[in-house]
Amino acid sequence: MELQHHLIGDHTTLEVMHAEVRAVLEGRAPALAPPQPFRNLVAQARLGVSSEAHEAFFREMLADIDEPTTPFGLSEVRGDGRGSREAQRMLPEALNDRLRDQARRLGVSLASLCHLAWGQVVARSSGREQAVFGTVLFGRMHAGAGADRTMGLFINTLPVRLDLDGTGVEESVRATHARLSELLSHEHASLALAQRCSGVAAPAPLFGALLNYRHNTPAQTPAMSGVGPSDVLSGIEWLGGEERTNYPLTLAVEDFGEALGLTAQVVEPISPIASAATCSGRSNSWSRR
Repeated sequence: MELQHHLIGDHTTLEVMHAEVRAVLEGRAPALAPPQPFRNLVAQARLGVSSEAHEAFFREMLADIDEPTTPFGLSEVRGDGRGSREAQRMLPEALNDRLRDQARRLGVSLASLCHLAWGQVVARSSGREQAVFGTVLFGRMHAGAGADRTMGLFINTLPVRLDLDGTGVEESVRATHARLSELLSHEHASLALAQRCSGVAAPAPLFGALLNYRHNTPAQTPAMSGVGPSDVLSGIEWLGGEERTNYPLTLAVEDFGEALGLTAQVVEPISPIASAATCSGRSNSWSRR
């Protein structure tokens, strides 16, 4: 049984660790490459974008946000994930193809298109047109040589704001893509710093929903989480795995290259009365967009 807190590692860390365990059990330990030190990431983060630049970016984005964005009224972000329920679905092939075609036509990433769609869900379920939610950044894109083989915590969760105010769909998609591109330059900023740049007074959370766009290998498609069949050692039966966050509402978009899946987690219960009241306050313009 393996238990790992996100304070010390992310999914890539799990993959690196499992590959090393497999090498040791198969007698290939001497062939393992020297460990890559995590301190390289620390140096990269400290020598990169300054805290002043981070603060200026997030203050411009969040300064006028003075209320938490809490879909379905879910605001407790300090739990441990227990009591949450999970659902997984693969999208129909036709829908997967349409989404990828639209992203190519608009010249944006599929992740940007999915962020805008999630922003619509967050806005409609929270009664706000300025939707703020957390997005998970990979953290290894600009972390230096050997980052793909380093164990440790590289991912970061940062807020993204989308203004869903009647702007046309294509313009909204491109604006979302531009905002995510800007956010990548600040991928190692402190979440606490970002939250302080908003008008939401502590200890209230800035947001209660999370989106994690994940690039997975095709071997992981059946399980959609945890370790795929390629990671199972000969003679060992894989029983399963689970991942939890302390956010009350999370959605992972599972991109398998040629297929798309969704993994949703939500704390229980969601009050149907509160949900109906929140969504009924939205403008009918949503149906025309």
